[in-house]
Amino acid sequence: MPLRLLVGILLAISASASGNIHLKVPETARTKAGREPRAVHHWLLQFAAFPDAGTRAELEHRRIHVLAYVPENGLMAASDGPPELRGLGVVWFGALASSAKLSPELARASGGYLILFHPDIDGEAARGIAGEYGFRPQEVDGLQPWHVLADGAPERLADLAARDEVAYVLPAPSALYTHRRLIACNGPITVAGPVADYAMASTGWTAQNGSVALSYVFETLPGKLDQNAARVAVEQAFAEWAKFGNVTFTAGQQANIARNIEIVFASGAHGDSYAFTSPNQLAHTFYPAPPNSEPVAGDMHFNDGVNWNLGSDIDLFSVALHETGHALGLAHSDNPKAVMYPYYKMASGLTEDDIAGIQALYGAPKSPAAAGNPVSPITPVNPVAPVNPVQPVQPAGGDRSAPSVTIVSPSLTMISAYGPGITISGTASDNVGVARVEWSTSTGSAGAASGTAAWSAQVPLLVGTNVVTIRAYDAAGNSGWRAITVVRN
Repeated sequence: MPLRLLVGILLAISASASGNIHLKVPETARTKAGREPRAVHHWLLQFAAFPDAGTRAELEHRRIHVLAYVPENGLMAASDGPPELRGLGVVWFGALASSAKLSPELARASGGYLILFHPDIDGEAARGIAGEYGFRPQEVDGLQPWHVLADGAPERLADLAARDEVAYVLPAPSALYTHRRLIACNGPITVAGPVADYAMASTGWTAQNGSVALSYVFETLPGKLDQNAARVAVEQAFAEWAKFGNVTFTAGQQANIARNIEIVFASGAHGDSYAFTSPNQLAHTFYPAPPNSEPVAGDMHFNDGVNWNLGSDIDLFSVALHETGHALGLAHSDNPKAVMYPYYKMASGLTEDDIAGIQALYGAPKSPAAAGNPVSPITPVNPVAPVNPVQPVQPAGGDRSAPSVTIVSPSLTMISAYGPGITISGTASDNVGVARVEWSTSTGSAGAASGTAAWSAQVPLLVGTNVVTIRAYDAAGNSGWRAITVVRN
């Protein structure tokens, strides 16, 4: 049984027995206040109803600082002593037990650990605490200040997790050690703060007539990337989730309406409380309603100060794929291979863990037609993710460099055509050589291109809009891609 489904079953049993807070381990792992062996400053608060702005303001007035939201109706908060909670609708409060802080994925871990401290703990203190228990922090650029990447003995994890400052421990993929630069996602945003990494998604969007139908609107597009290519990359991300979950995405004509995802490329302050202040902040996405109110629910904001790319470096498709998971209601995954892991990675499609997560919320597509690729009511645009995604297999040399792909002809990223097919040609390069080049279309066709370093492809076209994706692979399974939109008249 996939991990996501197993955890979902455990959570359902736990929620019915002890409340409605959804943690990644059963809620029976919570302790009562004062049970931890050390002083407790971090408290999980469970409310009878969603803690609204007035409740959160009163918590701050009482010097109880909200750190994260825990679905449903829970907050993680910090205070200097036992919190004064009378009159706030709190039905339970206490500290997380050590076992609640240890990811179920640790049983399958073979490498190091990603130790998440509460965000009010500074990096120096966090590394010092990890060192007290024999864990050796690694210096890697791009880690969140309150995250520690470390090696250590698994038998010491329970002792480390007993520390009040520790929020959660999960496996670290080996790639975290070799990347020169990491970029974290802060998680889905709610009006009560980001969703905690030790929490599970719960309900997502409410189904209507047996499925979840969302619209989307591009409010602004990137200034440093071809805008048509950017549209295609985001729509391909939508299509990948719709292939596996009972959800549909339709291009809309109006912003600020219910069940609509607004896609914004902006820099600096841009109208919400989460200004982009660093190039390491790639994007943020607002959790569905509830708990967010419309029309902000599900909106995706991308940092326009980032040098976005397609198929290499900071890949817009990969980031959009991750953020779409949040827009649908998924929290972060503990599985290092998953798209929804807390750190972005290059991706060509969803993993089994991601698929289990989306199907736990919405079920599988009802039929092939319900798989729901993005469709515009004006022009039928049906982008799909490239076929046969290859998971990288690392050779002895540990190659992780993606091939570079260039479409030489046609020279534009969006063109019109009149015939039943088109010839697309270009070049591809890689540090160890390109093994093959493949093409796929949004209308379901796919094939192999002729050549590698210099390639050409004969691509059939249907009347309407055809999104053609060219993807080059090297011997290690790394891939890079480019896309072109062809409108056949």
